[in-house]
Amino acid sequence: MNSLFYPVCLGVLSVLLPCHNAKEGHITEQDMAQYRDRVKAMFYHAYNNYLDNAYPYDELRPLTCDGQDTWGSFSLTLIDALDTLLIIGNKTEFQRVVNVLQEKLDFDIDVNASVFETNIRVVGGLLSAHLLSKRAGLDLDPGWPCSGPLLDMAVEAARKLLPAFNTNTGMPYGTVNLLNGVNPTETPVTCTAGVGTFIIEFATLSRLTGDPEFETVARRALKGLWESRSEIGLVGNHIDVMTSKWVAQDAGIGAGVDSYFEYLVKGAILLQDEEMMSMFLEYNKAIKNFTKYDDWYVWVQMYKGTVSMPIFQSLEAFWPGLQSLMGDIGNAMRTFHNYYTVWKQFGGLPEFYNIPQGSTVDKREGYPLRPELIESAMYLYKATGDPTLLELGRDAVESIEKISKVDCGFATIKDVRDHKLDNRMESFFLAETIKYLYLLFDPDNFIHNEGSSFDLVVTPYGECILGAGGYVFNTEAHPIDPAALHCCNRDTQEKWEVEDLVREFFSIKRTKEVRRPNAEHKQKTENSVMLNRTKRKRTSLLRCPSQPFSSKLSVFGQVFLD
Repeated sequence: MNSLFYPVCLGVLSVLLPCHNAKEGHITEQDMAQYRDRVKAMFYHAYNNYLDNAYPYDELRPLTCDGQDTWGSFSLTLIDALDTLLIIGNKTEFQRVVNVLQEKLDFDIDVNASVFETNIRVVGGLLSAHLLSKRAGLDLDPGWPCSGPLLDMAVEAARKLLPAFNTNTGMPYGTVNLLNGVNPTETPVTCTAGVGTFIIEFATLSRLTGDPEFETVARRALKGLWESRSEIGLVGNHIDVMTSKWVAQDAGIGAGVDSYFEYLVKGAILLQDEEMMSMFLEYNKAIKNFTKYDDWYVWVQMYKGTVSMPIFQSLEAFWPGLQSLMGDIGNAMRTFHNYYTVWKQFGGLPEFYNIPQGSTVDKREGYPLRPELIESAMYLYKATGDPTLLELGRDAVESIEKISKVDCGFATIKDVRDHKLDNRMESFFLAETIKYLYLLFDPDNFIHNEGSSFDLVVTPYGECILGAGGYVFNTEAHPIDPAALHCCNRDTQEKWEVEDLVREFFSIKRTKEVRRPNAEHKQKTENSVMLNRTKRKRTSLLRCPSQPFSSKLSVFGQVFLD
């Protein structure tokens, strides 16, 4: 089978990108700063044109300088870009947009919306912005992060999606009407990613609000997919959510499947969940056994394991980043370099690429400015410091600016061979592509914090550490602070009440004040703790010896293997 794969031809590279010799290829700290500035300028060129020409529509149409609704009439680009604003340092605009969303955003509309897209873009974007509100300088509710207007909006959006999960299997329909629920004529066929990409957002909602329903339905959907896998351990591309019958039986790591695997790993990390990690590890064995050839991943028949499509899809480029989270750096780098050769061939990744022929696939020649290869570069650079990964970032900036930049924003590339453009700029360009590019060139960004500093906040349920790093990105690149999931535990309140009764019974004098949610405590903490302790950074007194990023992840992964 390995004879299928031939070297990729890079003959057109010199036409697309500036030449870089070995000396010029070295990216200095000064170069990093310059590329950060260029990425920031790219963001504002796209963002300002969206505000001027497309708002309140979902997306900008950059060739005609107007807007269109695509995923539900949410002003989607505004929500998707919100946490990127803070990551590039613009607190003022972050605050303004939050006020606009509070006044304008309405989910009681007669619109058929994608359950998957609404979750990852709207619920994920609002949750991330909510958890970053303190850093952005917003006025916070006394109970933050367990309450707040952005959290309320995220809950409202997620509740509109819950009717989709009311199926025989617990796996959700693909589309729901925000006003009326699931249409009686709605198809029960949903892609695998559309079933398995909820646990990050829904579990976060449940942990912050105390409402277990969100996490419960997300876990049931994951269980439905797990129980539907084939005897050789693979899942297909589309499934009937009422019968668990596979409608499309192609198995791979790309379109229609990708974020299911991503959420098993990231969900396991976020929730410290051994079951989810063991699921992924079982899938990973089958993926290696049946779909991997020469560090490429192809599509196979899910029951037989025979190759059905020797195709690389641009969405698969997230995989090296996911491997790096598992500590599998060697395999990740080899696969990344394969994908990078395709980028260099065209100045972008075509949606489908025929590996044996080294060419695009008919009607799949476009590049909608997707982030996945840049995402993997960011993770791998954090893990290895390999300068090749910065070169991908440099190439991405150069090629996107050269090919896609137009007067009103950045346009989708309709065909990577002749660089014809299409009249669309998806919201993920600002949410993901720009964000990952900026973070690749900004190793000192707060997102990369490794725990040496943090914020201490007081919630109605006790003290809570936030901002210590370890952010888990959802599949739309919205970062979730994992520490926040431990801030709103109602069980803690009950524990303190029991402790108070025991102390009172035995007349034990407290040696240290226990912070509990009564009126006197609330007033005291607002006056003496909030002002004096939460407005400054702290250096952790409980510091572990510093380890390389990859070592931390490898050790962390070993917990699950134990």
